[in-house]
Amino acid sequence: MVSKTACKAFLLIINVLLFLCGAIIMGIGIWAIADKIFISNIIGSSLFNSASYIMVVVGACIIVTTFIGCGGAVANNKCLVAVFVAVIGLMFVLLLTAAILGAVFRDNLEDNLQEDMKRGIRTQYATSVDYSDRNRDVTESWDMLQQRLRCCAVNDEGWGLYQESNWFTRQYSEYDKKFVPPSCCVYENRLGQYLNLQNCQSFAFGPPRMQTGAQNNALHYRGCYTAAREFIIEQANIVLGIGFAFCVFLISGVVMGVIFVLKLKESDQGDYNVRTADRGD
Repeated sequence: MVSKTACKAFLLIINVLLFLCGAIIMGIGIWAIADKIFISNIIGSSLFNSASYIMVVVGACIIVTTFIGCGGAVANNKCLVAVFVAVIGLMFVLLLTAAILGAVFRDNLEDNLQEDMKRGIRTQYATSVDYSDRNRDVTESWDMLQQRLRCCAVNDEGWGLYQESNWFTRQYSEYDKKFVPPSCCVYENRLGQYLNLQNCQSFAFGPPRMQTGAQNNALHYRGCYTAAREFIIEQANIVLGIGFAFCVFLISGVVMGVIFVLKLKESDQGDYNVRTADRGD
C-alpha cells in the first residue's frame, strides 16, 4: 500500500508537471490565435479558432488549479484536493474536445476547400471592406497567406481567378488595370521592397494579364491551395498532438488526487477510531 506521505509527494510532483503543461498549452493557444488564426477566414471554418481558444482557457485553468492542488496537498485539505480533481477532470474533457476538433478539422479539410478559397477571392476579396468586417478579415487573411507562403490565388498559375473577382471588376480605369494584388508579387525582404510591382500586376507580354507569354519573374506562379493545405495540416497536427499527449498528464492528476483524498479519509477514520477507543478506556 502507498502511504499518505508518498501520495502527497506524487501529487505535488504531478502539480508541478501540470503547471508546466498548462503554461505550454496556453502558450501554443495564444501563438495560434495571434499568428495562425487568419487561415480560418480563408477556408471558412471556425474549428481551428475554437480549438485554439479552448487551449488558452484550458491552459490558464490548469495553471490556477495547480496552486489549489498544491495547497490542498500541503494542508491535507480534502475539499481543496477535491476541487483540484474536479477542475482537472473538466480540463481533461475540454482538452480532449480541442484534440477532437483538430482531428475533425484535419480530416474534413479536403471537403470543398478549393471552392471555398475561390469563392472568397471572387466575392469577398477587397469588396466593401469599409462596411463589412467579414470581407475585411478575408482580404487581410488572403494577403497574409500569399505573402507568407509566396503563392498567388488558388491553383498553380491561377492568376486569372482575380479577373473574375469583384476586386478586379470594380477597377474603373481601363488603362491602369491591376490583374493581381500586391501580395501576389515577389517581395525582396533583403531590400525591403517588391522586385517589380508594376510588372507583377500589369505585365504586358504574359502573366498575369494573359495565361501564357513571357516569364514574369516578379509574380508568384505557385497557387495557394497546396501550400495552405500543408500549412493547415501542420497546425492541426500540433493541436492534435498537444491535446492527446497532455490528456495523459491530466488523467494522472485526477487519479492521484482521488487516491490522496481516499488516503486522507482513511487517516481521518483512523484518528476517529483512536479517539473513540481512548474515550472508551
